[in-house]
Formats: sequence, C-alpha cells, structure tokens
Amino acid sequence: MEIAVGSRPGIHSGDEAYVAEIVAPGIVLLAVAHGFGRIREKPVPAVATQAVRDSLKRRVRGERRDPRAALAAAFSAANARVFAHSGSTDDYVASGTSLTAALIVGDHAFVGHVGATRAYLGREGVLSTLTTADAIGEGSLRLLTRSLGTQPTLEPALAHVRLMHGDALVLSSGALHELLDDQEIADALRASVSSEDVTARLLAIAGIRGGGGGTVIVGRAFNEAAPETTRRRPQTRDAALALGLMLAAAIVAVVLLRMMFPGT
Repeated sequence: MEIAVGSRPGIHSGDEAYVAEIVAPGIVLLAVAHGFGRIREKPVPAVATQAVRDSLKRRVRGERRDPRAALAAAFSAANARVFAHSGSTDDYVASGTSLTAALIVGDHAFVGHVGATRAYLGREGVLSTLTTADAIGEGSLRLLTRSLGTQPTLEPALAHVRLMHGDALVLSSGALHELLDDQEIADALRASVSSEDVTARLLAIAGIRGGGGGTVIVGRAFNEAAPETTRRRPQTRDAALALGLMLAAAIVAVVLLRMMFPGT
C-alpha cells in the first residue's frame, strides 16, 4: 500500500494527531484524531492515537484471525486511558477527541470510528463514506454527541471493506472535510494514482478556502497477486500444448516407420 500524510494549520481550536505505521508484519494502522485537552502536557489526540497503536501492537499478533475485536479493544483501551486522566466530571468535560482508525490486514480494511473525523473509500472514481459523524450541526456550531475520553466505556462504530486493486482509503480530521465536498475528493483520487499528489491537491484546495486546518491520510492499495497469476496461466497452457505436440509427433513417427518397415 502506498501511503501519504498531509497536514495544514487552521485558526480553529483543537489539536491534531495521526498514525501511519506498520504495527505487525503485513498489518498497517492508519489513524487520525482531532480534539482538545491535555494529559501531562501532552495533547489528548496524541495520547489517544498512541494508546490505539500500543494496544494493537500487543494484540494483532495473537488476534490476527479477529482484527475487528483487536480494533474495538484498542479503542476501549484508548478511551480508558484518556478518561482516567482527563479530570472529566458531571459538570464539565476537560478533554476529548474524535478518532478514526483503519487497520489493514492484507486486502481487508477494518475501520473504527468515534466523533467527527472521517474515513472514505475511493473505488473506480466513486467515493463512499465509511463513517457517520457523531455530531449535531455544522461548522463552529457543531456539537459532538459522542467522543473518546468523555465517558467511562466506549464501543466504536466498526466497518469492514475488502480492498481491490487501485482502491484508496482516505482519512481526514479537523475542518478538511467541511471545506471539501465528496466530489472534490473523488476528483482528486481520479486525477492521480499517487497518494502524495492527492494529499497535496486536497490541502491546496482547503488552503485556498482558508479558515480550517486538519490532517488527511491517503492509502492506495496495489494488489500484485492478480497480475502474477495471470502471467503464470499462459505459461502453463503453453507448456501443456508443447508436450501435446511432441507426443503427437512421436505417434506419427511410429506409424510412418511401421508403414515403411511392416516386418519390424
């Protein structure tokens, strides 16, 4: 998978964090977070993404057969870490964060989500949204109805998609998906197969419109198995055809010899 990450500062309050990392052989974690608050002088989004990464590094080796459970457990661990240190009370919320993470195992992507960050799937020029925002309203009036670290227990929304050759996963945080509509993201994916070019284009459009920052991760799937399989099959057919021709030639030769020398 080809992965690119891009960020731009914005005037809106809030902190950003992301992960784009191999957490085990053949397993990639992509995650974006946007939130507020500090835990021991560290931004809460960074605390949450690190907790998800640490949990998955411990779990995915033993739970490879159930990545969905590993991802859900990672979100729960991150929520517990933030909630325990955030100082949240019944009267106010000291910290919280939106978080979207994609755990990619081979050609399968498992997406966990809470809050207002987003994940998209780009396939053959069509963009599909893989997450639903836990929010009411838009822009500066948006009110989160659910976020990580603001409640003692948390069950993330989970989705699963089988990746095809050329598919693109797009994760975004902050105000980027408010500045860009789905068609513009789809056009950027269609215009270039390079993940880096796509992130640069999306950030440039957001920059022209101004007013908001955020992070975007683009991961493009390139499946090499299919082309290799296609090449092997013609080779197998050619070998079988050559063997058949050799056998036919041998039979013809035997028949001709018997006609020429009947007594043999």
